Amino acid sequence: MRIILVCIISLLSFSTFAATAEKDGFNYLVSVGLTTGGETLAELNTGGKLKSGGLMYVSFGTLYEFPDNPFQIQASLGYHFDTLNADNGTASFDRTFFEILPFYEVDSRTRVGLGIVRILSADYSDPFGDLGFENSTGIIAEVDWRLAKGIWWGVRYVDIEYVVNSINGINPGSAVRPIDGNYFGFMLDFAF
Repeated sequence: MRIILVCIISLLSFSTFAATAEKDGFNYLVSVGLTTGGETLAELNTGGKLKSGGLMYVSFGTLYEFPDNPFQIQASLGYHFDTLNADNGTASFDRTFFEILPFYEVDSRTRVGLGIVRILSADYSDPFGDLGFENSTGIIAEVDWRLAKGIWWGVRYVDIEYVVNSINGINPGSAVRPIDGNYFGFMLDFAF
């Protein structure tokens, strides 16, 4: 809960800077999102679930808006995570990612993008063990709407799967099937 509160406060402060974003050229970018989807990795008896496509991400990068042109390109480095707390311990799934997302501005308030995401590290842990994953690449489809100058909100879909390369430090070979990490999410982008 504290993490979510800190992110909300940070977003509100970034919105002040986003209002000064330039139309053309390079801008700094901060993105946050809430996601859901993928396979269930852990589940509580009370119904709480930890999924391979959840829950929250934050990223930092740049947005380049081409002069006199409806194209933009966004590149960012981020952290995507979810945790599940239980009486016997905590389960978590986190990953670091890099994404490149070209956009086309349909009009002054709408943009659509199709790009790639590269998972640089992914790790699942719970009180009973750890899973390590190979680096993986996925596809991002996104539609955003401008809230104000330099501020976008949007929806995205990511198609990706994770391949286990270690269980408690031991390579399982090809005995473990890939895990579906596809997710749907809502996000906010702040360019300043």
